[in-house]
Amino acid sequence: MLNRREFIGAAAQAALPRRPNLLYIVADQWRAQTTPGSKDPNLIAPNLERLTKEGIHFSRCYASNPVCTPSRAAMQTGKFSHACNMPHNDLLLPLTENTIAAELGKAGYKTGYIGKWHLDGEERPGFVPPGPRRRGYQYWAAFNRGHFYYKSTYYRDTPEPIPHSGFEPDYQTQLAMDFIEANKADPWYMFLSWGPPHTPRTPPERTKDKYKPESFFLRENVPAAYEKQARIGHAGYYGLCTALDENIGLLLKKLDALGLVEDTIVVFTSDHGDMLGSRGLEYKGLPFEESCAIPFVMRYPRKLKGGEERETLMSNVDHMPTLLRMCGVEPPSSVQGRDLSELILTGQGDEPSSIYAEGKLNSLQEWRMVVRGYDKLVVDAKLKATHLYNLASDPFEKENLVTSTRHLRIRDELLALLKSWRFKTGDRVPYPVKKTENEEA
Repeated sequence: MLNRREFIGAAAQAALPRRPNLLYIVADQWRAQTTPGSKDPNLIAPNLERLTKEGIHFSRCYASNPVCTPSRAAMQTGKFSHACNMPHNDLLLPLTENTIAAELGKAGYKTGYIGKWHLDGEERPGFVPPGPRRRGYQYWAAFNRGHFYYKSTYYRDTPEPIPHSGFEPDYQTQLAMDFIEANKADPWYMFLSWGPPHTPRTPPERTKDKYKPESFFLRENVPAAYEKQARIGHAGYYGLCTALDENIGLLLKKLDALGLVEDTIVVFTSDHGDMLGSRGLEYKGLPFEESCAIPFVMRYPRKLKGGEERETLMSNVDHMPTLLRMCGVEPPSSVQGRDLSELILTGQGDEPSSIYAEGKLNSLQEWRMVVRGYDKLVVDAKLKATHLYNLASDPFEKENLVTSTRHLRIRDELLALLKSWRFKTGDRVPYPVKKTENEEA
Protein backbone atom coordinates (compact mmCIF):
# COMPACT_ATOMS: atom_id res chain seq x y z
CA MET A 1 0.00 0.00 0.00
CA LEU A 2 1.24 3.47 -0.88
CA ASN A 3 1.95 5.91 1.93
CA ARG A 4 0.59 9.45 1.69
CA ARG A 5 3.72 10.91 0.05
CA GLU A 6 3.92 8.08 -2.51
CA PHE A 7 0.20 8.44 -3.25
CA ILE A 8 0.52 12.19 -3.84
CA GLY A 9 3.60 11.64 -6.01
CA ALA A 10 1.88 8.96 -8.08
CA ALA A 11 -1.19 11.16 -8.49
CA ALA A 12 0.94 14.11 -9.59
CA GLN A 13 2.80 11.93 -12.09
CA ALA A 14 -0.48 10.59 -13.46
CA ALA A 15 -1.74 14.15 -13.90
CA LEU A 16 1.21 15.05 -16.13
CA PRO A 17 0.60 14.86 -19.87
CA ARG A 18 1.88 11.63 -21.36
CA ARG A 19 5.27 11.99 -22.94
CA PRO A 20 5.07 11.11 -26.62
CA ASN A 21 6.51 7.94 -28.09
CA LEU A 22 8.93 8.40 -30.97
CA LEU A 23 9.07 6.17 -34.04
CA TYR A 24 11.98 7.32 -36.19
CA ILE A 25 12.00 5.56 -39.58
CA VAL A 26 15.07 5.90 -41.80
CA ALA A 27 15.10 4.50 -45.34
CA ASP A 28 18.69 4.49 -46.59
CA GLN A 29 19.25 6.59 -49.74
CA TRP A 30 15.58 7.62 -50.20
CA ARG A 31 15.77 11.03 -51.85
CA ALA A 32 13.49 13.99 -51.16
CA GLN A 33 12.19 14.13 -54.73
CA THR A 34 10.71 10.62 -54.50
CA THR A 35 7.86 11.36 -52.08
CA PRO A 36 4.13 12.07 -52.26
CA GLY A 37 4.76 15.46 -50.66
CA SER A 38 7.07 16.35 -53.54
CA LYS A 39 4.31 15.35 -55.98
CA ASP A 40 6.34 12.62 -57.62
CA PRO A 41 4.17 11.36 -60.51
CA ASN A 42 5.91 7.97 -60.55
CA LEU A 43 5.73 6.79 -56.94
CA ILE A 44 3.18 4.27 -55.65
CA ALA A 45 3.20 4.84 -51.89
CA PRO A 46 -0.31 5.13 -50.43
CA ASN A 47 0.85 4.69 -46.84
CA LEU A 48 3.53 7.36 -47.02
CA GLU A 49 0.90 9.53 -48.67
CA ARG A 50 -1.39 8.89 -45.70
CA LEU A 51 1.40 9.77 -43.27
CA THR A 52 2.07 12.96 -45.20
CA LYS A 53 -1.61 13.98 -45.19
CA GLU A 54 -1.91 13.29 -41.46
CA GLY A 55 1.38 14.99 -40.67
CA ILE A 56 3.64 17.77 -41.88
CA HIS A 57 5.85 17.49 -44.94
CA PHE A 58 9.06 19.49 -44.53
CA SER A 59 10.07 20.07 -48.12
CA ARG A 60 13.51 21.59 -47.49
CA CYS A 61 15.42 19.20 -45.26
CA TYR A 62 19.08 18.42 -45.99
CA ALA A 63 21.64 15.83 -44.97
CA SER A 64 24.52 17.60 -43.26
CA ASN A 65 26.94 15.22 -45.04
CA PRO A 66 25.17 13.06 -47.64
CA VAL A 67 26.76 9.65 -47.06
CA CYS A 68 25.75 6.97 -44.56
CA THR A 69 28.14 7.10 -41.59
CA PRO A 70 28.59 10.89 -41.29
CA SER A 71 24.87 11.52 -41.75
CA ARG A 72 23.87 8.85 -39.21
CA ALA A 73 26.35 10.30 -36.75
CA ALA A 74 24.66 13.68 -37.17
CA MET A 75 21.22 12.19 -36.52
CA GLN A 76 22.41 10.44 -33.36
CA THR A 77 24.52 13.28 -31.91
CA GLY A 78 23.09 16.51 -33.30
CA LYS A 79 26.60 17.45 -34.45
CA PHE A 80 28.22 17.95 -37.85
CA SER A 81 30.44 15.13 -39.07
CA HIS A 82 33.59 17.25 -38.76
CA ALA A 83 32.75 18.00 -35.12
CA CYS A 84 32.32 14.35 -34.08
CA ASN A 85 35.24 13.14 -36.23
CA MET A 86 33.07 11.11 -38.60
CA PRO A 87 34.10 12.51 -42.01
CA HIS A 88 33.39 9.41 -44.12
CA ASN A 89 31.96 5.90 -44.07
CA ASP A 90 32.99 2.92 -41.92
CA LEU A 91 34.21 4.79 -38.84
CA LEU A 92 33.57 4.12 -35.15
CA LEU A 93 31.59 6.89 -33.49
CA PRO A 94 33.80 8.17 -30.63
CA LEU A 95 32.59 6.82 -27.30
CA THR A 96 32.61 10.34 -25.85
CA GLU A 97 29.78 11.48 -28.11
CA ASN A 98 26.34 11.87 -26.56
CA THR A 99 23.27 10.52 -28.40
CA ILE A 100 19.53 10.90 -28.58
CA ALA A 101 19.03 7.36 -27.23
CA ALA A 102 21.23 8.01 -24.20
CA GLU A 103 19.29 11.18 -23.35
CA LEU A 104 15.88 9.58 -23.78
CA GLY A 105 16.97 6.53 -21.82
CA LYS A 106 18.01 8.74 -18.87
CA ALA A 107 14.55 10.31 -19.06
CA GLY A 108 12.85 6.93 -18.63
CA TYR A 109 12.21 5.98 -22.24
CA LYS A 110 12.48 2.42 -23.49
CA THR A 111 14.89 2.69 -26.42
CA GLY A 112 15.35 0.32 -29.34
CA TYR A 113 17.34 0.04 -32.55
CA ILE A 114 16.56 -2.26 -35.49
CA GLY A 115 18.44 -2.60 -38.76
CA LYS A 116 21.58 -1.10 -40.25
CA TRP A 117 23.79 0.84 -37.79
CA HIS A 118 26.96 1.81 -39.72
CA LEU A 119 28.60 3.62 -36.79
CA ASP A 120 30.89 0.83 -35.56
CA GLY A 121 33.78 0.74 -37.99
CA GLU A 122 34.33 -1.49 -41.02
CA GLU A 123 33.03 -4.86 -39.78
CA ARG A 124 30.32 -6.37 -41.98
CA PRO A 125 27.72 -7.43 -41.01
CA GLY A 126 29.23 -6.68 -37.62
CA PHE A 127 28.19 -7.58 -34.08
CA VAL A 128 27.91 -4.50 -31.85
CA PRO A 129 28.20 -5.78 -28.26
CA PRO A 130 25.97 -4.57 -25.42
CA GLY A 131 27.44 -1.58 -23.65
CA PRO A 132 28.73 1.84 -24.67
CA ARG A 133 29.08 1.04 -28.38
CA ARG A 134 25.27 0.78 -28.59
CA ARG A 135 25.03 4.44 -27.51
CA GLY A 136 22.07 4.10 -25.16
CA TYR A 137 19.90 1.71 -27.19
CA GLN A 138 18.55 -0.90 -24.75
CA TYR A 139 16.82 -3.21 -27.23
CA TRP A 140 19.01 -4.24 -30.17
CA ALA A 141 18.21 -6.25 -33.31
CA ALA A 142 20.80 -4.85 -35.68
CA PHE A 143 24.07 -5.20 -37.57
CA ASN A 144 26.78 -2.72 -38.42
CA ARG A 145 26.82 -2.91 -42.23
CA GLY A 146 24.67 -4.82 -44.67
CA HIS A 147 22.57 -4.49 -47.85
CA PHE A 148 22.02 -8.24 -48.21
CA TYR A 149 18.27 -7.91 -48.61
CA TYR A 150 17.44 -11.60 -49.04
CA LYS A 151 20.17 -13.24 -46.95
CA SER A 152 20.10 -10.93 -43.99
CA THR A 153 21.84 -11.47 -40.66
CA TYR A 154 21.28 -9.55 -37.47
CA TYR A 155 22.37 -9.77 -33.85
CA ARG A 156 20.76 -9.41 -30.46
CA ASP A 157 22.92 -9.53 -27.32
CA THR A 158 25.29 -12.35 -28.25
CA PRO A 159 27.67 -12.71 -31.22
CA GLU A 160 25.64 -15.58 -32.69
CA PRO A 161 24.15 -14.32 -35.97
CA ILE A 162 20.42 -14.63 -36.51
CA PRO A 163 19.73 -15.37 -40.20
CA HIS A 164 16.65 -14.36 -42.13
CA SER A 165 15.90 -15.32 -45.72
CA GLY A 166 12.93 -13.08 -46.55
CA PHE A 167 12.94 -9.46 -47.65
CA GLU A 168 14.96 -7.78 -44.91
CA PRO A 169 12.65 -4.82 -44.10
CA ASP A 170 9.71 -7.21 -43.58
CA TYR A 171 11.20 -8.97 -40.57
CA GLN A 172 12.64 -5.70 -39.26
CA THR A 173 9.18 -4.14 -39.34
CA GLN A 174 7.75 -7.13 -37.48
CA LEU A 175 10.44 -6.77 -34.81
CA ALA A 176 9.58 -3.07 -34.50
CA MET A 177 5.90 -3.88 -34.05
CA ASP A 178 6.79 -6.46 -31.39
CA PHE A 179 8.85 -3.81 -29.56
CA ILE A 180 5.96 -1.33 -29.70
CA GLU A 181 3.53 -3.95 -28.41
CA ALA A 182 5.83 -4.92 -25.54
CA ASN A 183 6.36 -1.30 -24.45
CA LYS A 184 2.93 0.18 -25.15
CA ALA A 185 2.45 1.23 -21.51
CA ASP A 186 5.73 3.19 -21.38
CA PRO A 187 7.12 6.05 -23.38
CA TRP A 188 9.34 4.44 -26.00
CA TYR A 189 11.72 5.42 -28.78
CA MET A 190 12.38 3.16 -31.76
CA PHE A 191 14.94 3.88 -34.48
CA LEU A 192 13.97 1.64 -37.43
CA SER A 193 16.75 1.63 -40.02
CA TRP A 194 15.87 0.04 -43.37
CA GLY A 195 18.58 -0.69 -45.96
CA PRO A 196 16.57 -0.02 -49.16
CA PRO A 197 16.26 1.78 -51.50
CA HIS A 198 20.06 1.81 -51.29
CA THR A 199 21.65 -0.50 -53.86
CA PRO A 200 21.35 -3.28 -54.85
CA ARG A 201 18.15 -2.24 -56.60
CA THR A 202 16.47 -5.61 -56.24
CA PRO A 203 12.84 -5.23 -55.11
CA PRO A 204 10.90 -8.27 -53.86
CA GLU A 205 8.69 -10.27 -56.20
CA ARG A 206 5.55 -8.52 -55.02
CA THR A 207 6.67 -5.07 -56.23
CA LYS A 208 9.34 -5.66 -58.89
CA ASP A 209 6.86 -5.52 -61.78
CA LYS A 210 4.91 -2.48 -60.56
CA TYR A 211 7.18 -0.14 -62.50
CA LYS A 212 8.08 -0.31 -66.18
CA PRO A 213 11.32 1.47 -67.17
CA GLU A 214 9.70 3.06 -70.21
CA SER A 215 6.88 4.61 -68.17
CA PHE A 216 8.93 6.91 -65.92
CA PHE A 217 8.78 10.68 -66.02
CA LEU A 218 12.47 11.47 -65.58
CA ARG A 219 13.79 14.66 -64.07
CA GLU A 220 14.78 17.37 -66.54
CA ASN A 221 18.45 17.07 -65.62
CA VAL A 222 18.80 13.42 -66.69
CA PRO A 223 20.89 13.58 -69.91
CA ALA A 224 19.37 11.97 -72.99
CA ALA A 225 22.43 9.76 -73.39
CA TYR A 226 21.87 8.39 -69.87
CA GLU A 227 18.11 7.94 -70.15
CA LYS A 228 18.03 4.18 -70.81
CA GLN A 229 20.29 3.38 -67.85
CA ALA A 230 18.38 5.81 -65.63
CA ARG A 231 15.06 4.16 -66.43
CA ILE A 232 16.38 0.74 -65.43
CA GLY A 233 17.70 2.20 -62.19
CA HIS A 234 14.40 3.92 -61.48
CA ALA A 235 12.42 0.69 -61.86
CA GLY A 236 14.47 -1.12 -59.23
CA TYR A 237 14.68 1.88 -56.89
CA TYR A 238 10.96 2.62 -56.98
CA GLY A 239 10.10 -1.06 -56.56
CA LEU A 240 12.06 -1.00 -53.30
CA CYS A 241 10.31 2.22 -52.21
CA THR A 242 6.87 0.68 -52.75
CA ALA A 243 7.87 -2.43 -50.78
CA LEU A 244 8.95 -0.17 -47.90
CA ASP A 245 5.67 1.71 -48.17
CA GLU A 246 3.81 -1.52 -47.44
CA ASN A 247 5.78 -1.80 -44.21
CA ILE A 248 4.95 1.81 -43.33
CA GLY A 249 1.32 0.74 -43.64
CA LEU A 250 1.86 -2.13 -41.18
CA LEU A 251 3.42 0.23 -38.64
CA LEU A 252 0.59 2.73 -38.94
CA LYS A 253 -1.98 -0.06 -38.47
CA LYS A 254 -0.15 -1.27 -35.35
CA LEU A 255 -0.27 2.21 -33.83
CA ASP A 256 -3.97 2.40 -34.74
CA ALA A 257 -4.71 -0.97 -33.11
CA LEU A 258 -2.87 -0.09 -29.89
CA GLY A 259 -4.49 3.34 -29.57
CA LEU A 260 -1.09 5.05 -29.72
CA VAL A 261 -1.65 7.36 -32.67
CA GLU A 262 -2.31 10.60 -30.79
CA ASP A 263 0.74 10.32 -28.56
CA THR A 264 3.31 8.96 -30.99
CA ILE A 265 5.63 11.16 -33.03
CA VAL A 266 6.26 9.35 -36.31
CA VAL A 267 9.17 10.60 -38.39
CA PHE A 268 10.04 9.35 -41.87
CA THR A 269 13.38 10.45 -43.27
CA SER A 270 16.64 9.26 -44.85
CA ASP A 271 20.37 9.63 -44.36
CA HIS A 272 20.92 10.98 -47.89
CA GLY A 273 19.46 10.90 -51.38
CA ASP A 274 20.41 9.33 -54.71
CA MET A 275 21.32 11.09 -57.96
CA LEU A 276 19.50 8.28 -59.84
CA GLY A 277 20.73 9.46 -63.24
CA SER A 278 20.42 13.21 -62.76
CA ARG A 279 23.41 14.91 -64.41
CA GLY A 280 24.38 11.41 -65.59
CA LEU A 281 25.40 10.51 -62.02
CA GLU A 282 24.42 7.89 -59.47
CA TYR A 283 24.30 7.53 -55.70
CA LYS A 284 25.28 10.17 -53.13
CA GLY A 285 28.01 12.27 -51.52
CA LEU A 286 27.46 15.24 -53.83
CA PRO A 287 26.16 18.79 -53.16
CA PHE A 288 23.34 18.49 -55.71
CA GLU A 289 19.71 18.39 -54.58
CA GLU A 290 19.09 14.76 -55.56
CA SER A 291 21.96 13.70 -53.30
CA CYS A 292 21.72 16.02 -50.31
CA ALA A 293 17.99 16.84 -49.99
CA ILE A 294 16.19 14.26 -47.85
CA PRO A 295 12.54 13.57 -47.00
CA PHE A 296 11.26 14.61 -43.61
CA VAL A 297 7.66 13.87 -42.67
CA MET A 298 6.43 14.23 -39.09
CA ARG A 299 3.07 13.14 -37.64
CA TYR A 300 2.05 13.98 -34.07
CA PRO A 301 -1.75 14.29 -33.92
CA ARG A 302 -1.82 15.43 -30.28
CA LYS A 303 0.07 18.60 -31.15
CA LEU A 304 0.20 19.02 -34.94
CA LYS A 305 -2.49 19.60 -37.51
CA GLY A 306 -1.87 17.42 -40.53
CA GLY A 307 -1.88 18.04 -44.26
CA GLU A 308 0.61 20.89 -44.20
CA GLU A 309 3.79 21.58 -46.13
CA ARG A 310 6.49 23.71 -44.57
CA GLU A 311 9.49 25.18 -46.34
CA THR A 312 11.51 25.55 -43.13
CA LEU A 313 15.20 25.10 -43.89
CA MET A 314 16.27 22.12 -41.81
CA SER A 315 19.38 19.95 -41.50
CA ASN A 316 19.51 16.50 -39.98
CA VAL A 317 21.78 17.87 -37.24
CA ASP A 318 18.57 19.61 -36.11
CA HIS A 319 16.64 16.35 -35.68
CA MET A 320 18.17 15.28 -32.37
CA PRO A 321 17.66 18.49 -30.34
CA THR A 322 14.23 19.10 -31.88
CA LEU A 323 12.91 15.61 -31.10
CA LEU A 324 14.40 15.58 -27.62
CA ARG A 325 12.58 18.81 -26.76
CA MET A 326 9.34 17.49 -28.22
CA CYS A 327 9.73 14.52 -25.87
CA GLY A 328 10.22 16.86 -22.91
CA VAL A 329 13.98 16.32 -22.66
CA GLU A 330 16.53 19.14 -22.55
CA PRO A 331 19.01 18.82 -25.44
CA PRO A 332 22.61 18.48 -24.22
CA SER A 333 24.92 21.47 -24.54
CA SER A 334 27.14 19.53 -26.97
CA VAL A 335 24.68 19.72 -29.87
CA GLN A 336 25.28 21.99 -32.84
CA GLY A 337 21.87 21.49 -34.40
CA ARG A 338 18.99 23.87 -33.81
CA ASP A 339 16.03 23.06 -31.60
CA LEU A 340 13.10 23.72 -33.96
CA SER A 341 10.43 22.29 -31.67
CA GLU A 342 8.74 25.60 -30.80
CA LEU A 343 8.66 26.64 -34.44
CA ILE A 344 7.17 23.28 -35.44
CA LEU A 345 4.63 23.04 -32.61
CA THR A 346 3.48 26.65 -32.34
CA GLY A 347 4.71 28.46 -35.43
CA GLN A 348 6.54 30.84 -33.10
CA GLY A 349 10.26 31.50 -33.08
CA ASP A 350 12.80 32.46 -35.71
CA GLU A 351 12.62 30.72 -39.04
CA PRO A 352 16.11 29.40 -39.93
CA SER A 353 17.59 31.50 -42.70
CA SER A 354 20.26 29.05 -43.86
CA ILE A 355 21.72 25.55 -43.59
CA TYR A 356 25.28 24.26 -43.87
CA ALA A 357 26.52 20.98 -45.30
CA GLU A 358 29.79 19.28 -46.18
CA GLY A 359 31.03 16.29 -48.11
CA LYS A 360 33.93 14.24 -49.47
CA LEU A 361 36.01 15.37 -46.48
CA ASN A 362 39.74 14.66 -46.65
CA SER A 363 39.65 13.98 -50.40
CA LEU A 364 40.40 15.89 -53.58
CA GLN A 365 36.65 16.40 -54.05
CA GLU A 366 36.06 17.98 -50.60
CA TRP A 367 33.23 20.52 -50.60
CA ARG A 368 31.13 22.78 -48.36
CA MET A 369 27.66 24.14 -49.11
CA VAL A 370 25.40 26.84 -47.75
CA VAL A 371 21.76 27.40 -48.69
CA ARG A 372 20.16 30.73 -47.82
CA GLY A 373 16.55 31.02 -48.87
CA TYR A 374 16.65 29.61 -52.39
CA ASP A 375 20.23 30.66 -53.13
CA LYS A 376 22.84 27.90 -52.89
CA LEU A 377 26.63 28.16 -52.94
CA VAL A 378 29.18 25.33 -53.08
CA VAL A 379 32.92 25.76 -52.46
CA ASP A 380 35.94 23.46 -52.69
CA ALA A 381 38.61 22.70 -50.08
CA LYS A 382 40.29 26.04 -50.82
CA LEU A 383 36.99 27.89 -50.23
CA LYS A 384 36.82 28.72 -53.93
CA ALA A 385 33.22 29.04 -55.15
CA THR A 386 32.45 26.29 -57.67
CA HIS A 387 28.64 26.30 -57.97
CA LEU A 388 25.92 28.90 -57.47
CA TYR A 389 22.24 28.22 -58.09
CA ASN A 390 18.89 29.78 -57.43
CA LEU A 391 16.67 26.83 -56.58
CA ALA A 392 13.44 28.78 -57.05
CA SER A 393 14.08 29.60 -60.71
CA ASP A 394 16.34 26.61 -61.39
CA PRO A 395 15.27 23.61 -59.24
CA PHE A 396 17.16 21.18 -61.48
CA GLU A 397 20.44 23.12 -61.07
CA LYS A 398 21.00 23.40 -64.79
CA GLU A 399 22.51 26.92 -64.80
CA ASN A 400 25.64 27.44 -62.72
CA LEU A 401 25.77 31.17 -61.91
CA VAL A 402 29.12 31.14 -60.14
CA THR A 403 30.87 33.22 -62.85
CA SER A 404 27.89 35.47 -63.58
CA THR A 405 28.79 39.13 -62.98
CA ARG A 406 25.13 39.86 -62.20
CA HIS A 407 25.34 37.48 -59.24
CA LEU A 408 28.65 38.57 -57.71
CA ARG A 409 26.98 40.20 -54.71
CA ILE A 410 24.94 37.11 -53.89
CA ARG A 411 28.01 34.91 -54.32
CA ASP A 412 30.08 37.08 -51.98
CA GLU A 413 27.29 37.26 -49.38
CA LEU A 414 26.90 33.50 -49.39
CA LEU A 415 30.65 32.99 -49.15
CA ALA A 416 30.77 35.22 -46.08
CA LEU A 417 27.83 33.29 -44.61
CA LEU A 418 29.54 29.97 -45.30
CA LYS A 419 32.68 31.19 -43.52
CA SER A 420 30.52 32.22 -40.56
CA TRP A 421 29.08 28.70 -40.38
CA ARG A 422 32.64 27.34 -40.52
CA PHE A 423 33.78 29.32 -37.51
CA LYS A 424 30.57 28.72 -35.57
CA THR A 425 30.82 24.94 -35.95
CA GLY A 426 34.60 24.64 -35.64
CA ASP A 427 35.01 23.38 -39.20
CA ARG A 428 38.61 23.42 -40.43
CA VAL A 429 39.00 23.60 -44.21
CA PRO A 430 40.46 21.44 -45.61
CA TYR A 431 39.45 18.73 -43.18
CA PRO A 432 42.49 17.73 -41.07
CA VAL A 433 43.59 14.11 -40.83
CA LYS A 434 43.19 13.09 -37.20
CA LYS A 435 42.79 9.69 -35.58
CA THR A 436 40.29 9.21 -32.80
CA GLU A 437 41.18 7.37 -29.60
CA ASN A 438 39.00 4.52 -30.84
CA GLU A 439 40.93 4.20 -34.09
CA GLU A 440 44.30 4.33 -32.29
CA ALA A 441 43.11 1.56 -29.98
